[in-house]
Amino acid sequence: MLTKEELLASMRHETGIIKHLATKVTPDMLDWRPTAGQRSMLELMQYLTCMATITAENLTSRNWDHAEALGKEAAEVTLEGFPAAMDRQMSRIEEVFAGIDEGTARATPHTLPWGAPTTMSALTVDNVLKSLVAYRMQFFLYVKQAGCSELATPDCWVGVTRPA
Repeated sequence: MLTKEELLASMRHETGIIKHLATKVTPDMLDWRPTAGQRSMLELMQYLTCMATITAENLTSRNWDHAEALGKEAAEVTLEGFPAAMDRQMSRIEEVFAGIDEGTARATPHTLPWGAPTTMSALTVDNVLKSLVAYRMQFFLYVKQAGCSELATPDCWVGVTRPA
């Protein structure tokens, strides 16, 4: 089973990949969206800076009262400010996790956002880590579809650009 530090290391890795992918975004890509009903590149980037924190903070607060404020804060994120916003999110997650004992997390009942029962520990994987992974993949596809033809597997999974 993962330790808290291993879980955090995985989240840091995902955050690093997301920041790497952002280096491939140019200002002319920010309004791009796959279809009219989907987020623009900028809107996705803004969401990336708060979505994991929203669930992480729910671990201890057990409510979603903080979600609106985090969303408003994220709506102010720019391309230039994106790396720092991702770092702030990771710092917030680390702060929340610092106050959670691993044994208590495994034994403490919790609820998934859609009402299904779980434990605090499982929620950290199912909704904090998996959200980072899923939205990282979506971000990779957005950047690629928006015209960055140089992106390859290492960009998505390791956070490095393959040598030419």
